[in-house]
Amino acid sequence: MDYERRKVLTLGSAAALAALAGCSGSDSSGENGDENGAENDDGNGGENGAESGDGNGGENGSENGGENGSENGDEDEGGEAVPGRDQLGGPDSLQSSAEVDAITLEADQGAGQYVNTPAVVWLEPGGEITWSITNGAHSVTAYHPENEKQQRIPESAEPFDSGTLSGGETFSHTFETEGVYNYYCRPHEGLGMVGLVIVGEPGGGPGTTAPDGVEASTAATNLGELLSIAGVDTSESSGETQQYSWSDATWDSYWYSLYNMSTNIAMSGNGVPFPLNDQMEQLQQNRMPAMLEAADTDRPPINNPNLSFAAFTSGDPHFTQQPVFEDDTGRPNGETLAWDKSKSSGVVSPSSLAWTHLKGITWAKNFQAHFDVLPPGLAAKFRAQLLTTLAQVGINASILVGGSRGNGALTHGDSFEFLSEYRPAAGEIEDKTRRPHHHAAMVWFLSDITSLAQNGWFGYVNPRPLIPVEAGGDGVFDPPVGIQGITDGVATTTMDLFDPAEVIEMESTRSVGLLLAAIGYYGPQAGGEQQRQAAADYANQLAAAIEQSLTSSGRVENGAANQAATQGIVGQGLLWASEMDGVDHTGTAETVLGYLLDDLWDGDAGTFRSGVDDDVYTISARDAGDITGGINAAENVLGMDVKEKYAQYFNQTMNRGRLQRAERPPSRDEAAEHTLPLPPMAGGEHGQAAVYNAEVEYDTGAGEWTVTDDTFDTEAALYLANQEIWISQWSGDFYQGRGLPGQSDTPPQ
Repeated sequence: MDYERRKVLTLGSAAALAALAGCSGSDSSGENGDENGAENDDGNGGENGAESGDGNGGENGSENGGENGSENGDEDEGGEAVPGRDQLGGPDSLQSSAEVDAITLEADQGAGQYVNTPAVVWLEPGGEITWSITNGAHSVTAYHPENEKQQRIPESAEPFDSGTLSGGETFSHTFETEGVYNYYCRPHEGLGMVGLVIVGEPGGGPGTTAPDGVEASTAATNLGELLSIAGVDTSESSGETQQYSWSDATWDSYWYSLYNMSTNIAMSGNGVPFPLNDQMEQLQQNRMPAMLEAADTDRPPINNPNLSFAAFTSGDPHFTQQPVFEDDTGRPNGETLAWDKSKSSGVVSPSSLAWTHLKGITWAKNFQAHFDVLPPGLAAKFRAQLLTTLAQVGINASILVGGSRGNGALTHGDSFEFLSEYRPAAGEIEDKTRRPHHHAAMVWFLSDITSLAQNGWFGYVNPRPLIPVEAGGDGVFDPPVGIQGITDGVATTTMDLFDPAEVIEMESTRSVGLLLAAIGYYGPQAGGEQQRQAAADYANQLAAAIEQSLTSSGRVENGAANQAATQGIVGQGLLWASEMDGVDHTGTAETVLGYLLDDLWDGDAGTFRSGVDDDVYTISARDAGDITGGINAAENVLGMDVKEKYAQYFNQTMNRGRLQRAERPPSRDEAAEHTLPLPPMAGGEHGQAAVYNAEVEYDTGAGEWTVTDDTFDTEAALYLANQEIWISQWSGDFYQGRGLPGQSDTPPQ
């Protein structure tokens, strides 16, 4: 399409995040889950809640779509038009005024859960419509370039946009110009929440054409239905089938990322539990009431959560009993959402811990960016505190005082050198090897929590920091070094420990790319000029090692088994590191990413080749994270044309290929080409959580996808979840900076 969305480098739109307050739905088990919670993957969240919603989809969800009369439209079994397909007035019955309810239904009645009702209103010129936000958070926004959409209102009409409103608020607009107006809800366009206003005679105009250019496919489908209900002839338009788009893919990226994070940190039980011992029990008893008070909320949004401060490296996502998404308190019961602990690895690695908590920190920031628009029931302030609390407990246990030796479960002695695997239950080191990719993960995570601490984000300073920013500063714990010192120590140790050329010998050029990205993240958080210069020098050495492995075509040699993954993370790493003063490898990055997008793209398969001569493409969750990171960097920094390819890649690999095994109602589109099952229907006796599989394959000869490893690989899954949140969007608004180093450091004022 001709329209090119303007890049919006904000920390997720208020409209988008406010959607979390209104997203509810039921799964096929008949239990109601709440998709209000930003991180609610299985209708669940955390008691201590950062990852959950209310568990009941909002207490005001209407089952009849409001009180406004419907005259025409799709009918239910009783003969009445269903909400979202209903119509007020007609060509011979123009209204002088009207009221419309913007509502989140408790269940889909035939037109989706997120609807305007009546969905079609016929109005006299000069007539006024008042929209009432019945529950949740919604907007009334015209399709118009001023709202970053194609124009679908009369040419001479003024565009309108209510901004995101909460339950009980209203918005009114007077329509002077005759014609057809198409509008949408910013938070829920991806779920098809649209409406029509027809003023006077429909005539022609942008709003009467088939909605082929509307990027969100569900919205396009619903607009087509409403135009048909209204009798508007769209036959002169192209009639092209709506394709899965960049908007669809980045919308689904957002939700799949959240499902994986929330399940892992709060629901699965696939990790070291919090609280673990008497000391942690006392910490919880003291801290949780203070967190509730600081958040001005009276109870956590889930019963019996399975909180973890150190995720195990792998697990089995099958539920062990019938999941209960709403118990007698109206909240999810976490006990029913746990995985089989006997099938967990029982081992913690630096990467499984780091990628999990990096994801939590990104959400602590994202919540704070929208405190002013999120409803109290969402408990966003509570969640921001909980996520940061768990991250600090994880740092304390893994680096400072945990483990059988009492000096950090994941470190060698009193150093900042990380071992590879530790089994907490036995108090034993399983693998003491120092590995570059584990150090890279920890540098990346620690750099982001340093920005959280140094800049006084709400989740860190409330109710009180656990680990102080600097040694001797305010904190519940009293370590000999603060967060800044830990981060500087780990980064310095990493740079001293791993010579770039040796990284290739130890692992691959993929790990060099990962280290480049991590050091790029560390640069803005370095504790002083000496540390910043050391980071820049090390980044240039890493880039030189890449140059030595680079062919004239842009292919990076000595990489991972999946060549596309190698190209993606090396390209992203070069660009992330180039954000530092004294580092500029953008030209090399463009060559590397060009090879990914041109030489490794298989247009027939709709995915990236794992190698130019491969007949079978093997794609792991880690591979997908590297590819996604490269695509994000290519579009975000270099402005390369990647949107159509990313949409196809995501739809084929994640949806058709089932790298994501299930989805929850917030992302679910029954009309989609490749709809994923809801968790209770995802296989096994009781279903599975909505998380990534470890590996899939595509056979080019057969044209078929196969899940080749259905375990949950925590390191890979949470790494992918981080890459997906940075490329994801809510109605066109992207995470601030799209993951670019230093772009999400300062809290909103």
